[in-house]
Amino acid sequence: MSTATSLFSQVNTRWFQRSIGWTGVEIGCHEVKMAQVRKLDGGWCLSSCWTIENPIPYTSEVSERVGHHPNQIQESFGWMANNDLLENGLIPLFAGAESLNGLFQGKKCAATLNDGMIDYREINLPFSELDEAYPVVSSEVAFEAECEPNELITDCWRLPKSRSRHESSTYAAVSLKCTAAEQLSTDLLRIGFDCQVIDAVPCAIARATQMMIQDHESITLAVDVGYGQATVTMVQDDEPILTRNLRSCSLISLLEGIARVFEVSMADAQTLLFQSSANDSFRDSEKEGFSNPLRQRSDAFLNALSYEINKTLEYCSRVFQSVTPQRILIMGAGVKIPRITNVLEQKTNLPTHVWCMESTFGPLENRPIGSFAIAAGLSSLAWDVP
Repeated sequence: MSTATSLFSQVNTRWFQRSIGWTGVEIGCHEVKMAQVRKLDGGWCLSSCWTIENPIPYTSEVSERVGHHPNQIQESFGWMANNDLLENGLIPLFAGAESLNGLFQGKKCAATLNDGMIDYREINLPFSELDEAYPVVSSEVAFEAECEPNELITDCWRLPKSRSRHESSTYAAVSLKCTAAEQLSTDLLRIGFDCQVIDAVPCAIARATQMMIQDHESITLAVDVGYGQATVTMVQDDEPILTRNLRSCSLISLLEGIARVFEVSMADAQTLLFQSSANDSFRDSEKEGFSNPLRQRSDAFLNALSYEINKTLEYCSRVFQSVTPQRILIMGAGVKIPRITNVLEQKTNLPTHVWCMESTFGPLENRPIGSFAIAAGLSSLAWDVP
């Protein structure tokens, strides 16, 4: 992808051809996912991956701060809001992670902040050239954030499929406070990684999508189901042409509902949900599902996600020119939700698949390959940044 779709680039030394990518570091509100990809005979292979859960306790205070109702049972379930990242940094998350030594090759990495930690918006402007639009986008984003333009790192790109309205063009804009970018880069350096790029989530999703879908002409609706929000991104030819952030469809909201119904902790709710995919009751008929409260909560969540996806498809048909997705691609932590592909395919009438890639270490029992899609997309930046 072009450097116009990344938030922040450090000065790079001369790059040379090689088969192994950088370490991709996806920082979400509940966990950090890391992956490294390798080029093999024109294809891709996942060579290393790692997950670190956030040790910050999930309490009533944190729940209220991020807009969720407090859970009935107070317990430790990591949640990292924007303030946590700025105040605590990444160092506590990597404490005791000695197993990382030797797992990833090289020190260079690319990172992103998921679950809405990097601000995303779309802006209509009467400019067709990026150079003309950027200063206006930067000022507009800073005004809405109630800060000075020099306090933000801002980037934008033109959405190529959008209809021009009165000779205007639609631009996607991403922004991050300079202090947050510096904190992230410094913490990664202290951990042992040299951060080359802080990328935007839609761009990493698009890159991951094209790593799996080789047909660059077709359009894919990629859905990252994260803990803090679901991110729906329409991808064509390695570019994000539309993005919607769905905070109402966060994995946390599903886990909170399960925790209330079963009167268990959030951690136990996650265990119930993710381990239930091996339970025969989840594959039973729709009638039997009515007597299964866990399946009821799961299906209600998937129905809400399907509804939002269908709204996105309807919006595309009205606003975009000749945009018809051929498939849905699921990635992120939510790939372990039981029946997710079946329900979305049934409700949207689109073939639905989970993101996957060959790996050098075989299948993962607790962490499916699909949850590392964004980190893999970040790793592939090694070949895209000059």
